[in-house]
Order: sequence, then C-alpha cells, then structure tokens
Amino acid sequence: MRQTLFLVVLFIIGCSSPWREGPYEVYWIDGKKSLGFNVGESSYIERVEEPKEIKANANFISVYACPAQSCAYYYIDRVKDHKFAESTEFVFGPYTKQEFEKLQKELSLPNLIE
Repeated sequence: MRQTLFLVVLFIIGCSSPWREGPYEVYWIDGKKSLGFNVGESSYIERVEEPKEIKANANFISVYACPAQSCAYYYIDRVKDHKFAESTEFVFGPYTKQEFEKLQKELSLPNLIE
C-alpha cells in the first residue's frame, strides 16, 4: 500500500509544472522544455526555449535560458503580452549578463543577477 501511494505521489509531482504564474507556464513537448503562454486545454504559445531560471513581477518575467546550448538572458513584457501575440512581439533578448544587468536597473526587471 505504501509503495502504491508513493508511486502515485511521485507521478503527480512528475506531471506538474515546475514553474507557473498566471497564464505563463513551463511545459514539455517531445522532450523539449519551454516557457509559454497557456491558452487552455493543454495548448501553449512558446515564449522562451529551455528556461533554466525564471523570476517574475507584475510587469515583467526575467528568464535565463539555454536554447540550442547558447545561454543568454531574456525578458517578457507581460503587461503588453496576450494569447494572440507572437513571441517576437513581447519577448526581448538574447542579452549578455552585462546588458541584462543594465536592463534590470532601467526597467525594474525581476532580479536574476544579484
């Protein structure tokens, strides 16, 4: 009985999203991890591929991601973003660490670099 309960809990944890806030969620499709805009019924509009670290506030989402094994910093303007938008409209980046540090201060982005 204990083993069955443990396996059920492990399965539920394994199927849950590791990061979710509002309509934004990390999801996997065919082994590819992405941060996307959830439009309902398990459908997403991809915003950033292979996110490693995500921080959010009311206006922006800061993301450190490594798409195609090339790591960089990105941010999403969540105030202007909507489910019909293309990712290029409200996702900005890639930025180097130095560029992103400057943007964090100028735009009050959530701190990924302290």
